[in-house]
Amino acid sequence: MADVVSGVASTLLGNLATKSFQEIALACGLKDDVKKFESSLRTINAYLIDAENKQAKNCSIDEWLKQLREAFDDAGDILDEIEYEAKLNEVIKMYGSICTKVRRFFSYTSNPLAFRIRMAHKIKDMKQKMDEKIREGRDLGIVEQHVNTPALEHNLPWRETASSLSFRVSGRLEEKEEIINSLMTQKSQANGIDVISVVGIGGLGKTTLAQMVYNDTRVNEHFDPLIWVCVSDDFDVKKLIRRIIHAASKRENVVDANSSLEYMISLLNEMLHGKKFLLVLDDVWNENHSKWDELRNHLLEAGGHKGSKIIVTTRSQKVADIVGGILSMKLKELPENECWRLFAKCAFQEEKEEEKYPRLKQIGEQIVKRCKGVPLAITTLGCLLRSKSHDENEWRKIRDSEVWNLNQEETDILPSLKLSYNHLPPQVKLCFSYCSCFPKDYEYLLIELIMFWMAHGLLQPTREEEDAEDIGELYIKKLVSASLLQIEGDSDPFLDFKNLMTFKKLKMHDLVHDVAQLTMKKSSKTRTVIHEGQQEASIEWTSNKFNYLRVLELTEDMELSSLSDDCFVTMKKHLRFLYLENRPSLKKLTDSICKMQNLQILRLDGFPKNMKNLIYLQYLFMMETKITSLSSMNIGRFQQLKFLYLRCPKLVSVPSAVSRLTTLKKLFFLWCEDLVNFEDEEEEGKQHVNLNLQVFFIYGSEKLDALPKWLERATKLRYLRIRTTGIKSLPTRPMTSLEELYIYDCKELSSLPNMDQTHNLQYLSIYDCPTLYERYNKQTGPYWPQMAKIPHCEIY
Repeated sequence: MADVVSGVASTLLGNLATKSFQEIALACGLKDDVKKFESSLRTINAYLIDAENKQAKNCSIDEWLKQLREAFDDAGDILDEIEYEAKLNEVIKMYGSICTKVRRFFSYTSNPLAFRIRMAHKIKDMKQKMDEKIREGRDLGIVEQHVNTPALEHNLPWRETASSLSFRVSGRLEEKEEIINSLMTQKSQANGIDVISVVGIGGLGKTTLAQMVYNDTRVNEHFDPLIWVCVSDDFDVKKLIRRIIHAASKRENVVDANSSLEYMISLLNEMLHGKKFLLVLDDVWNENHSKWDELRNHLLEAGGHKGSKIIVTTRSQKVADIVGGILSMKLKELPENECWRLFAKCAFQEEKEEEKYPRLKQIGEQIVKRCKGVPLAITTLGCLLRSKSHDENEWRKIRDSEVWNLNQEETDILPSLKLSYNHLPPQVKLCFSYCSCFPKDYEYLLIELIMFWMAHGLLQPTREEEDAEDIGELYIKKLVSASLLQIEGDSDPFLDFKNLMTFKKLKMHDLVHDVAQLTMKKSSKTRTVIHEGQQEASIEWTSNKFNYLRVLELTEDMELSSLSDDCFVTMKKHLRFLYLENRPSLKKLTDSICKMQNLQILRLDGFPKNMKNLIYLQYLFMMETKITSLSSMNIGRFQQLKFLYLRCPKLVSVPSAVSRLTTLKKLFFLWCEDLVNFEDEEEEGKQHVNLNLQVFFIYGSEKLDALPKWLERATKLRYLRIRTTGIKSLPTRPMTSLEELYIYDCKELSSLPNMDQTHNLQYLSIYDCPTLYERYNKQTGPYWPQMAKIPHCEIY
């Protein structure tokens, strides 16, 4: 509990220390009050170190911590209110009418003097509350302690944390061969589909074994298509059919959630009829026989080849009995020798390196025995010890930790996972705990998780040149390297870059999710709402539970036809993340969205009338909107925008104002089919500004014949991907920072800029560009020598 409360305190201190909040406090005349409160907060944070050591032996300390957590939450709400009013004043000062300015001046709630007095009283009350908690802490025997938090390692590469995990597999070869032999053998009746089930406790490696089979060359040659669906505890047959369709087609949104089951079955028939498919249903919990029969009958109805097979992984023997099948494999603990091999792969950098450290090997063998043959426990502890280098004392601490003495079942692996959590840096612990706000088996997008943490104020830069997104990536690297998160691949192959992680998919093992839930001490106020598949009628938009919401995510399976005009009014001071995903049923977007000045992240399928007032947005996703020009939303106002993702089929032009968004780092255009031009600032005589753009992506704009001229000023551009456009040339100025360049299906493009100065270019891929192939291919291209120096170059 104390580590979570300490994380909340550190987050508050980080918010207070930001340059933007310091400027707000100064402008509101609250600088001195805020400084005094900050001093009390720093003092109480120093008490939390000792509280963490003593809380297990004193229940009163645990209660003190709970009260402190609530007090911190209240303080955060007041800071939100201050920030909201300051931003709203700034918007009205710049863009408000005279009438609005006069009305606000004479309003008690928004008059600057009245607001300053009201906020000063609230801050003083907060400080008194903190001082009172300090006195209570002293009475409980807690003393002030100060420690220096070690800095996070910044140079942990993605390649190591991601790809090396796939090699941290040991054993299970006999089980793999037994399953493959069963897959290759036809045992069912002519109209049946053979089923193989893999049963075992959590963390034994059921999913890993299924992946080993799924990725085997023999299996890939024998079955087509191969389909992988993670089921978890939601065995809704219609949803499963839809996910099977998406997995079989390797594309999302092939079929809408509101489509009829009959239509889905007909689509599945088109995909699977006469084909020998392999379907993996991972992590099945359904013990309802009729639901399984319904799914199987629909698959039979789809008309797959009689040699088709299904693999089911489950923790429940009852599930295995229900699905029946030709093989039910009860997975046992990993043999002792394989346990050690797996541990050594994770804990040591090089093969056989453990032989150089006999004492570490002896301690390691004792730790492995405590893991009881469970690969997940072995992997997480091995990765933890890898980060401790060869420090014998650190290895002993893990072996002798009191966590092993917690009451547990014989097969319980939570102590080993809790140890990995305990050794995370303090600032990463809170981010890890917040992952439990998502459902089990949720596929996080890396950028989505970072934005989620950002909305909760967990990513506070300590230096002016630091960026919250970079900090988030660093934390995810740490969690991946500790095997607490897994990288699953790309969300969309079209968005794939080798070293850009923005759209990578992440997953958390459900047992690791349990640890995140155990460590997440939730506030009494609702801060996050993620609705998955709930009916509209179940949401009471005017409920007080939404007042302090910071994240609202309504996913695509939820039916939603309208939002009340004032539904966001109660959320306006605190909401930072609004995600309305794939809402084709939504007839109208409420304009109350545009009153949320603290909003940082917005994803919409529509276009609210007064969106131009959301000038503090940092991440904007506009999906399937009917907007024809970004000028209509005054895009030039969005001077804090870092990430702009546009999927607007009716978009015709992009104003030059985009080239003056100096904070913009990532710019994406997908299926903007009517896009014909980018306006250039030269035409308007505007002064040039330096661009910080690092990623430029455009796909599906066949009417576009030229990239923006201002792209030549993007001297920090590192990633460029162009696909299915009508462009005829690229920027002539050398792109010296460029690291990855992908050009696909651009038949009008005839030449590349001079490649002699692209010293940082590591990956170049050109496909279906006839003229470029003729000039640059390795066999006969006269300009191939310019390409030869690029480490990874594909032209075909």
